[in-house]
Amino acid sequence: MTTTQTPTSALTRARQHPTVRAALALPGPARAAALTLLLLPAAGLIAALTSLRTPDPHHAVPLDGPSLRSGATFKATEAHLDANLPGRAALIAAVNTARYLTTRGGTDEVTLGRGGWLFLRSELAATPSEAGYLRARADLIAALSDSLRARGITLLVAVSPNKSRVQQAQLPGGRLPGWRGDTYAAFQALLRERQVASVELLTPMRRAAAAQPQYYRTDTHWNQAGAQTAAAATAQAVRALAPALPVTRFSTVRAPSQPRPGDLLRLMGLQDVPDALRPPADQEAAQTTVAQGGGLGAGLLGAAPQVVLAGSSYGLRGNFHGALQQALGSAVLNVSREGADFSGSLRPYLHDPAFRDTPPRVLVWEIPERFLPVALADEDHTPLLP
Repeated sequence: MTTTQTPTSALTRARQHPTVRAALALPGPARAAALTLLLLPAAGLIAALTSLRTPDPHHAVPLDGPSLRSGATFKATEAHLDANLPGRAALIAAVNTARYLTTRGGTDEVTLGRGGWLFLRSELAATPSEAGYLRARADLIAALSDSLRARGITLLVAVSPNKSRVQQAQLPGGRLPGWRGDTYAAFQALLRERQVASVELLTPMRRAAAAQPQYYRTDTHWNQAGAQTAAAATAQAVRALAPALPVTRFSTVRAPSQPRPGDLLRLMGLQDVPDALRPPADQEAAQTTVAQGGGLGAGLLGAAPQVVLAGSSYGLRGNFHGALQQALGSAVLNVSREGADFSGSLRPYLHDPAFRDTPPRVLVWEIPERFLPVALADEDHTPLLP
């Protein structure tokens, strides 16, 4: 006589499995992570079978002999699953959450510091060829500075320091590793030797960090407090180079505070996970800075602002642009771009007819420190100014 296994008896037998019993015996978060890892293969298999049964003319899977022998079938299957896998984002989030809860560690790109702080691993790595790359970039900047000066334009370089250099107290060991050289000081010295105007942001940001964090916990960029610190120092340097700028008054308004998962959480794949299962997201009340009366501070030299900011994503974070205008008391045109790295926003601006027709008095070039000690892109072996 054949007996049918009820769902209850199947569940009981599953709970009695040695691996499941071991998982259930673990404490709190470790138990949840272990059970998630045990359930994911079954959930993934069900999702994969559902995906393969989903018709998709754009991702057909060939099953003929030549396709099987060449591997084309398996590549097509991977593409089909990637396009049609139900709950793909949830499965990925579950895997990343389980990894974090199990190891309480980061990833190949992110390291965990103290108190839920996250850092880029690349900022902590040794850079053997750093000196040569720093000199090459300093020479490129010096050549641009000389060319701009001949046109009556002053270049001001503002290097945004690494998060790990400003927030050292939050690193795993409370300080940068000994093999990590002082890239910031070395590059400032190279600029001084070449008589390039620069603003030193590291010292005021370190000083301010003793009382208030200057960077987001879960992001690589400066936060609003850090942006204000950097903006105040940059504005002081701009005023020294161009003391008679058109005056404009600005005001800043705040929106209600909202969670702000940073780019480091995204690198860990935890951007959509509840705070209880990851390093908690930052909280931020977004700021918007506007000119009072709607004016741009136009003066005798034309309607365009006489100061231009060409920066990386730092120029778009923490309301740095607004804080710079408010600290300077004059309008600033912001041509910063996401993913600009070293010169990604500067080159397009220098090639823009607007630069030729209405050149600024001061061009502020914001450069993230972390892009200085790496190899130059192909385009950076050529002059910046056309």
